[in-house]
Amino acid sequence: MNSLLKSFAALAIVLSALTVGADAAAPASSPEPALSFRVERGGTPIGTHTINFTQDGGDLHVAIDINLAVSFGPITVFRYAHTNRETWRDGKLVAIETETNDDGRLFSVSARMTDQGLEVTSSENGTFIAPENIIPTSYWNPATVEQTRLLDTQRGRIINVRVNETATREALVDGARVPVREYEMTGDLKLKLWYSPQMEWLNVIFRARGSDVDYHVERFDRERVQRLALQ
Repeated sequence: MNSLLKSFAALAIVLSALTVGADAAAPASSPEPALSFRVERGGTPIGTHTINFTQDGGDLHVAIDINLAVSFGPITVFRYAHTNRETWRDGKLVAIETETNDDGRLFSVSARMTDQGLEVTSSENGTFIAPENIIPTSYWNPATVEQTRLLDTQRGRIINVRVNETATREALVDGARVPVREYEMTGDLKLKLWYSPQMEWLNVIFRARGSDVDYHVERFDRERVQRLALQ
């Protein structure tokens, strides 16, 4: 895999219903996502990344969709699509199902909570029990910056990371510039994450063939993010 494909694979590491016990983890969806990003590479738009949050009783359902395409003139040279459906209960991940098409290479990951812990099955890495309280690489959860291990949502493996707060930046949200905290992740992933002072996720930045890939907020339902994602 060349460096561009590796970089976009990191984005998903970077990013259907599941059964949890006897209950189906079927994420309902609101008409508009709570958080929507325009993804750019070297200043050129290449796709979108959306996140939605819905509550069903005590369960939080998270629906994530990434669609990217890199073109050279009229020819599309790379496509990437990733869907991720997470279910959280009492602050813990209890189910996840992802499907990824990495320019024709297909990946799948699914997991459910069992008496032994979160049982993960992936097309790349088989079946195993994840570490307790593992967090996936979907970045919306502010606890991401406190982790040393994460669940790779594309390949279904445990990765090792280090995260440090490195700077204060500004992001454009709803036409206004807001201060953000920048965190640098190193180890198995190398990227930067931006969160608002309230720890709302607002950007991810990484390098691909000498150009920055980064996010620009296009829709931000702060009330829904605060009420559901940061409860």
